[in-house]
Amino acid sequence: MSRRNVSPEEAAAARAQRIEAAQAVLADAVAGIRDGDDWKGFLGFQSKLHAYSANNCLLLTSQYARKYEQGLVATPLPTYVASYRRWRELGRQVERGQSGMAIIAPMRGVRREAVDAEGNTRRLGKDDQAAPGEQETKTSFMRGFTVEKVFALEQTTGEPLPEPPRPKLLEGQAPAGLGEAVMRLIESHGFTVATVANAGLIGGANGLTAWRERTVTVRADMDDAAMVRTLLHEAGHVLLHSPDDDSTPPGMPRSRMEVEAESVAFVVAHAHGMDAGEYSFPYVVSWAGPEPDEVVAKTATRVARVAKQIIAASPAEHTDGGRPVLPARQIAEAVEPEQVNREAVGV
Repeated sequence: MSRRNVSPEEAAAARAQRIEAAQAVLADAVAGIRDGDDWKGFLGFQSKLHAYSANNCLLLTSQYARKYEQGLVATPLPTYVASYRRWRELGRQVERGQSGMAIIAPMRGVRREAVDAEGNTRRLGKDDQAAPGEQETKTSFMRGFTVEKVFALEQTTGEPLPEPPRPKLLEGQAPAGLGEAVMRLIESHGFTVATVANAGLIGGANGLTAWRERTVTVRADMDDAAMVRTLLHEAGHVLLHSPDDDSTPPGMPRSRMEVEAESVAFVVAHAHGMDAGEYSFPYVVSWAGPEPDEVVAKTATRVARVAKQIIAASPAEHTDGGRPVLPARQIAEAVEPEQVNREAVGV
């Protein structure tokens, strides 16, 4: 069947339509996950755990490492940390023989004062009350510090904890030529594309963009479609998050970068008929915070710009219909595996 020639303007309009449709799918799916009971349960669980200062994180890491060396815990790093009482409230019990880890906790007090109409203040004792014509004020202050004991999840047993939705890797083949086109686009920005044997060689990620070394690395032990989707994510980082690019908002947090890069990957994959939703939707939600659909909306313009650039460079069919089935493992075969610096942004 012959195909009607289309003008550049028609092609651009069609690309914009596909991108807009894909972003609508992403926004709706992310909003649905946010409203789901599983996600709400996980956020509720997280809210019951403490956030610790950088110094306390160092204290916890060193103490936990000693427990790992002694065979008292099964992992080299802890996941969640909470007090003995908090674990009991969450339906878990600290195992017999486990000792707590010390953290430095602030002791806070409240200062009560009475203020009259002329602005004069007087200190209120424990049993004192403001007189008629006075207004009571309360001011929080630091009384000092104390040492508290906490326990890692790995030191407890009991009720399973809520988990957020997990990304699921794509299976099968990507559209023929898409992976190679994305790889060439990344290389045109001065990066080398490489593969490693597994995620363990790039810090547990599926892919990694290292700005200092100018490398993009993808794990090779995935199906072709998953490798190409990962490469699309890294292309999003390359095209959106260069430290030297004035269009990147200063101080953009890592979480926003991950939302943008994965949104690019989903939009381009969707435009090529690849069903990347089972990976992209949970991934975006996990990085976007408690209001993920709002974050997706705020990043839509930047995402659309880069998605349009990638789609224009692709020789594959840009339809929402069936996928070509020819293999596209050029990424894995193009370069030798290499290790990269982990000071980077990854999937």
